[in-house]
Amino acid sequence: GESEKQPFIQIGSKYYLINTATTMNWFNAALYCRNYDMDLAVIESAAEMNALNSYLTTNEGLVSLYFWLGVSDLAEEGKFMSLKDGRPMLYAKWSGGQPDNTGKIEDCVHLWLVNNIFHMNDNNCMAQLHAICELRQSKKTCDVCDLKFMERFMLRTNVPHCQN
Repeated sequence: GESEKQPFIQIGSKYYLINTATTMNWFNAALYCRNYDMDLAVIESAAEMNALNSYLTTNEGLVSLYFWLGVSDLAEEGKFMSLKDGRPMLYAKWSGGQPDNTGKIEDCVHLWLVNNIFHMNDNNCMAQLHAICELRQSKKTCDVCDLKFMERFMLRTNVPHCQN
């Protein structure tokens, strides 16, 4: 069922969930990722793009698929923003002539294969594509807060054991 945790794959420095089984529109893809406590993937560097590209192109059956990314210009035409933090996209690798907003209805970004390399393209957000989710990066500085939180939680939930 949907609740079963799908395996996360480490590619480069991030962990991804690549849904090859079902297609969905961009909004549902975002929700799908949220269900796993993940975000629709946002590619933030050439290194990440290259790592993802190597993985997708060397795995038979993935090359023909289109994958949604967590980037859109729904808020303001031509300004592509990251869904996970609301900031402008840090990195882009558009295929030739993209983004072109065909028919003035293309606001959501996906990956597709052009000349054996994955590139970005803008598409109709209602198109039925596959989702790539990324595991949320834990902020290094906050590992300590998480530990403190866990300790407090453990203190509250630990039932004192009777000493013999």
